[in-house]
Amino acid sequence: MASKNSRVFKYGNQPIRKTTVDVVRELGGAATVSEVDNYLKAKFSNYKDDTYLNLIANSVNCKRSYWSFNKTARRSDDETHRHHEYDKLYRRGDRYEIYQPSIHGVWELYEDIYGKWCFREIETIDEAKRLQAEFEIEVRKASQLTSKERKQHLAVSNFPEMKEVITKIFVRNPYVVAEVLHRAQGKCELCKRNAPFLRGKDGTPYLEVHHCVPLSQGGEDTVENAIAVCPNCHRQAHFG
Repeated sequence: MASKNSRVFKYGNQPIRKTTVDVVRELGGAATVSEVDNYLKAKFSNYKDDTYLNLIANSVNCKRSYWSFNKTARRSDDETHRHHEYDKLYRRGDRYEIYQPSIHGVWELYEDIYGKWCFREIETIDEAKRLQAEFEIEVRKASQLTSKERKQHLAVSNFPEMKEVITKIFVRNPYVVAEVLHRAQGKCELCKRNAPFLRGKDGTPYLEVHHCVPLSQGGEDTVENAIAVCPNCHRQAHFG
């Protein structure tokens, strides 16, 4: 039992709904009910709460108006709303993911003409944009690993998964991108010049990863078949 600002909590030092979201984040940003439940039971010997309901209460795309804090009209991307803290998860099948508007779209809680509280998606993310956003997140994660760890992942598959959206795109291996950028150390591997600028969001050198034998022509998604190049050399490689 712990207290904070005179409040006493049964599990830890915050409401269990917040802890449930923290557990999903600890488990890599996506987890099933049983995975979260097992984690909480290991953490708190007296844990007997309903993990499923706590996940639903925080999920933007679930029916969750049973709770009073979910009976206030709001958009899931409105960080200034007093109840935004309950818009933290997204349900995909049997897994609950940390909610990100750029990937999961924008959802809304609203009261219909009959006084019933409902949810709906109000800004749909184009599938290609969603996949690109997910890929960029995976590249950032891969970049935080050591070169040795990335090479362990690289041993799994040399060919990219293909998904059909409006057009076909190759879902590239983020570990290939991260390893090639690491190898380049901020210099274009064709012209040998420094990257033209640093990315505003994280200060890393801006280089693009080019496949020597295009994936569309059967090229492998491997470190050996890829080079890090500046935008000018990348255009020249495609159109020169």
